[in-house]
Amino acid sequence: MELMTIAIAALMTTAVNAATTENNPQLKTQHEYDTAGRPMARTTYAWNGEEWQPALRWEYHYTTTGYTVELSRWNPRRHCFDEATHKTVYIFTPDATAAYVTTYARRNAHSAFELTDSLLAAFPQSMAADFLAGRP
Repeated sequence: MELMTIAIAALMTTAVNAATTENNPQLKTQHEYDTAGRPMARTTYAWNGEEWQPALRWEYHYTTTGYTVELSRWNPRRHCFDEATHKTVYIFTPDATAAYVTTYARRNAHSAFELTDSLLAAFPQSMAADFLAGRP
């Protein structure tokens, strides 16, 4: 239960605190939501000393049984986000008391996604319904 709570909390973070040391860039996050109030995308920007530069983007894709989150990195040479390199798939059990969570990664946009981890995460019944309905 804690792992799933942590995973959903990480995905639903509403802000990224600015780093306070010289070795860490300052970060800010922008969120996009669909008409149901569910997250559709989260983009993190890093301060490079002169301007905010895109850094990472999470995109959410919903199905009737769960959702998928894909992570892409900013490509400064091409001035766009590369194809996703990491993907996490959440499939809720019919009674919404657990989710099958599988994670995938690939080396680059031209390689196939490879399974990196899989688990069954249990959580309070309302958590899945609340998340899919866009409620915190």
